[in-house]
Amino acid sequence: MASHTMSPSLWAVFGGLFGWTKRAFPETRKLRPTANDLHAERDYINDVIWSNPDAFSSELDVHNMMNLYPGKF
Repeated sequence: MASHTMSPSLWAVFGGLFGWTKRAFPETRKLRPTANDLHAERDYINDVIWSNPDAFSSELDVHNMMNLYPGKF
């Protein structure tokens, strides 16, 4: 059975300690990709998949590859 305590959680305390970083370093807006960027991304994915067909068995493998090389996407 779960119980509710009145003390703040550990994560709330850490959030309060490091909350100043969000104000000190505001988030920058991401630029929208151009058509050329999207075509280059698609061509790179196709090139990697077709040169290594045994390495990819599902869409999840493609997503993992995209997360592994964030500078390329």
